[in-house]
Amino acid sequence: MPEHVSRWPEGHPLPALPQQRRTGPRSESVELTPEERDTFADLARQLGDRAA
Repeated sequence: MPEHVSRWPEGHPLPALPQQRRTGPRSESVELTPEERDTFADLARQLGDRAA
């Protein structure tokens, strides 16, 4: 290891960094009505047509 790089003791968090979570945020979902699903599908098609 180069001289200018110091090694922090293992198992000790760096004081300047907040404690990190070991897992990601929990996922959330919402049930859509059939009408909402159709509207979303139409919107996705319209946006897809613009990209082409």
